[in-house]
Formats: sequence, structure tokens, C-alpha cells
Amino acid sequence: MIKRIFIKDFAIINELELPIKNGLTVITGETGAGKSIVLKALEIALGNKAEKTDVKSGKNQAVVEAEIDLDGGLIYRRLVSKAGRMRSFINDEPISEPRFRECVEIVADFHGQHEQQFIMNSNTHIDFLDRFCSIDHKVLEIESVYNNLTKIDQRLLKLKELSDNASTRKELLEFQLQEINIVDPQINEDIDLSQKFKRLNHIDELISTVRNLNQSLTEHEHSIYRQLSSSITDLEKLSFYDKSIKPFIESIEQAAVSIQDASSGLLQYAETIDDDPSLLKEIEERLHSIESLKRKYGGSIESVRSFIDEAKDELEQLTKLDVQISQNKEERKLLIMQYQRLADEIHEVRSKSIKTIEDEVQSALTELNMPGALFNISVSTKLDEDSLILFENNGVHFGPKGYDQVEFFFSANPGENPKPLIKIASGGEVSRIMLAIKSVLKKSDPVGTLVFDEIDTGISGQAAEKVSAALSSLSKEKQVICITHLPQIASKADHHLYVSKNISNDQTEVLARYLSEKEKVQAIAELFSGGIVSSESISSAKQFRTEARG
Repeated sequence: MIKRIFIKDFAIINELELPIKNGLTVITGETGAGKSIVLKALEIALGNKAEKTDVKSGKNQAVVEAEIDLDGGLIYRRLVSKAGRMRSFINDEPISEPRFRECVEIVADFHGQHEQQFIMNSNTHIDFLDRFCSIDHKVLEIESVYNNLTKIDQRLLKLKELSDNASTRKELLEFQLQEINIVDPQINEDIDLSQKFKRLNHIDELISTVRNLNQSLTEHEHSIYRQLSSSITDLEKLSFYDKSIKPFIESIEQAAVSIQDASSGLLQYAETIDDDPSLLKEIEERLHSIESLKRKYGGSIESVRSFIDEAKDELEQLTKLDVQISQNKEERKLLIMQYQRLADEIHEVRSKSIKTIEDEVQSALTELNMPGALFNISVSTKLDEDSLILFENNGVHFGPKGYDQVEFFFSANPGENPKPLIKIASGGEVSRIMLAIKSVLKKSDPVGTLVFDEIDTGISGQAAEKVSAALSSLSKEKQVICITHLPQIASKADHHLYVSKNISNDQTEVLARYLSEKEKVQAIAELFSGGIVSSESISSAKQFRTEARG
């Protein structure tokens, strides 16, 4: 049950807080006063979508809040920004939009033009029937199986595409692996070969330079080594006169030894250099092969080696395709069996419930001043010879709710065969059909609050009397909120909420308050007379209120 609503900066409402009482509450007021705006705010507070135009002009955001007598009391709050973004809270805790809508779906059921359109869409009739049958849990179960079946069909399609292209793909991967294995590049091999290539490519320069240096260092008549030896001899003579020169002699001797070692090393280096032109060509070709692989497979030898592992894994997967396809087909077979069982069970429940539901709705329609009206529920199937789901040994089209095709048929007049509801029902008839359905649904529907926005459209007189009685009866088990223009309905109300607007300094303010008994009679009289209250309308209003209170 809804205990309270709070609205701020919403449409033309500045700020409004109202307690919501149990029983039947009617909302009346002048046209354009904001009655539907109050219900729209409540609907948004309980999960409906909002638009940026719902935010009051000049304000940054609108606030809509509903306090619910559920689980010890919950406050559902939603903030709508002027950009159209929405944030939701339960007891001040932020919550995701899908989770929020899931939490509020059993709080209230709104009936207005939108829901009237809902029942005028034959695709939704199956949902009404399932609520009658109380098989929502079964429908959720078959929907899950159907979704898994859809997923496995998509998976099999991809696997088949892979299988169809497997031979071509395997040939390509095997060719690529063979191409890499022929070269078999090793990590850092390109770096080592590049260094060797540079050396061999400049071998003449290396040899001539080394030999010239060897001459300069030790072999030439005026080589560095001979000059150092001569210097040592001269300094040794001087050391007889000054022993402090000896350290310099040792340094030069070490330098001379180093020169000899370097000269000897360079000579050995020159002798070991292989100036075979074929070796240079071989290295050049190997480098070219490695660089070609690097360009094709990622830019480095590491990436080429990684490609080998990836290609081997893919080849292994391709060889397992047949096994995967077989496993998925087996899983699909089990899902089809599961789906068939659930669809048959759901069909049986629906079929067995139809007669009871038809009788109850027709009885409710009679109470709503539609005697002789016929309400039929058609449950049929659509043949599909390619389908693996069967009904009476024939393949049938199926979906997330089973294989049943459900549609409501209706006849308002005795002697006329029922025809599809969506094609023949008038606005007033649809309103009463919806009320009849809700009257029957109240036994199994978990929703605690029913909200009607102008359910009295297109009815008057005795029909209005009947509708008011039905709403009053509903309010014994549910909290009922109803915008109405009919005195017959208003007179049945336990609580009468009057909505008006006040314009001051070019600013519109929406006001709402519960009426006293005297004020209720006045408001009902206004409905009788269309606004101008007469003594006759007052008298009629009093009579209606007296009859309503028994």
C-alpha cells in the first residue's frame, strides 16, 4: 500500500506532499488543474520513465517520492534532471534503474490510456492470461530455456561457419607454420646476424686497417713500440742520476707491453677473419628471410614465435570443431526436450483455465452493465513444419512464452459472434473490460494498489453506477486511486482528493487536499451539474452519498 507521495519541481507542481489512504480514493478537480500530473509523478516514483520536460521550468531537477507500507516501510525516490537523466534511491540508498523497477513492480498497477493501448495489443493478451493462471514462474522458466536455446543456435551457426571454412583456414595456418619452421628464427638471432653482416661487409677495410696499425705499433722502423723502447733506454741512463725517474720508466715499460699485446692481438684477429664472400651472401639471405617473417607476423622474432603458439592452438581448436558441434547439438536436444515439456505443461494450464476465466470476466461485465456480453479467450498454435517443437504431432512456431498464440475475443451484444477485441471494442467498453479483468485478477494479483486515470471514459448512467460499484468492491481488497468525472464514482469514495491550481504573479501553483463530508457533497454536485451547482445537484449529491454509505 502507498502511504505518502511527495512531489517537488515537477511539471507545474512546486511542492506537494499527500498522505494516501486505504480504500477508494477519488481525485477530482477542474480540467487542467493537475490531476493527471499527480498520478504521472506517482507513476514515475514507482518505476515509469520520465522526460526532461517533466522538470519544472527554471529548476535543475524534479523530485518524486513514494512511501510504501512494505517490509517495514520503504521510501522510493527518483530525481529527474533537466537533461533527462534519472537517479533512483530506496531509503536514500542509490540503486540501478533495472533493480529499482524490479523492486517496485508489485507495488502498484496503473491503468490509463497507456494500459488501454496495452490490452488493445493482442501480443499482450498472453500476459493477462498467465496472470490469471498464476504461472509466471513457469513462464520465466521456459523463457530462460528459450534464451539458452537461442544462444546455442547462434553458437552452432558460428561453429558451422568455422567448420565450413575450416579446411581453408587449416591450409593457411599450416602453410604459415611451415614458412616459419623453414626459417626457424631464434630469439636475438637477427641482432647477432646484423653484427656479423656489418663485419663481413667491411672486411677489406678491417684487414687493411688492422695491418697498417700493426705496422705502426710494432713492425715499422719508427713504430710506437721502438720509440717507447728507445725512451726507456734514455730514461734508464738518467735514472743513475735521479732514481725518482724509475716510476716513469715502469709506466712506459707497461705501455710498451700493452702495445706489443695489442699488436699481437690485432695480427691474430686479422688472421682469423673469414673473407669468404659466400658466407656474407648466406648471412644476407638469412637476414632477409627473418625480416620478411617479422613483417608478416608482428614485427619481431618474439611475435613470430608467439604466432607459432597461437596458430597451433587454433589448429587444435579447428580439429575439435566436430566434437564441439556434436556436444552443442546434444545440449540443444536436451533443451528442446525441456522446452517441449514446459510448453506442454503451460499449454495445459492455460487451456484448463480458459472456461473459468471467461465465465468470471463475463460475470464481471454483467455487473458493469454489459449483460449478454461475451468474452472468449482463443488459444491456438501457428504451424511451422521446420520446427522441432510439436503440438499434436505437428511442428509449431514457438517463442519465449511457449507455443500458444493467445487473443481475446469480445461481443458486446447478444446474438453476435465474438470478434477480436482489438478490432471492435469502443473506448467505454475497453475501460469496463479492463475493470472486469482487474476485478477477476485481484484474487491472484500481488499488486496492492490500483491506479485508474479516467476509467470512466465513454460511460454514463447505469453503466457508471456499475463501474462505481466495481471500484468500491475492488477497494475492499486493494488500495484504489481513481481520477473521475462521474458523480456516481465520486459518491462511492472513502476519500475525496480535490486538485486545483492557483495563479499568482504569473506563477502557477497546484494545490491538493482531502475534502470534508460537506465539501464532498459540493464536489459531487459540481460533477452532476458540470460546474454550476444548483439545489437539485446538491440534493442528488446528498442522495448518492447516503446510498453509498448504505
